[in-house]
Amino acid sequence: MIRVYEAENIIDAQLALDELRAGGLDAFIKGQHLTGGAGELPLSGVVSVWISIDQHEQRALDIIRDYETGKKTQHPVRQCGSCKETIDGNFGRCWNCGKWLDS
Repeated sequence: MIRVYEAENIIDAQLALDELRAGGLDAFIKGQHLTGGAGELPLSGVVSVWISIDQHEQRALDIIRDYETGKKTQHPVRQCGSCKETIDGNFGRCWNCGKWLDS
C-alpha cells in the first residue's frame, strides 16, 4: 500500500478517491474516522488516500496531479444544451436534467 495523497479534509479526500477510482485504480481513504477529534488532534496529515497496488504509484500520482491542477483552474459557466440551465464550469453534467455537457 502506498499513500498517494494527503487531503485537506474528508471531502477533498473523497474527491481524490473518486478520481483514482474513475481511473481504474483500487484506492481507499485512511484517517477519515479521526476527523471527529478536530480540536483535540492536529488535522494536518490525518486524512490520506492510498492505493493498494504499489506498481500503480506513478499512474496514481499522475491522476492526483491532474486533480490538483483542475482544482486551481477556473472553468467558465456554461449553458446546458438540453434544458438551457446555467451550469457552473467545474461540473460536467447538468444538475437539472442530468445531461452530460459538451466539452
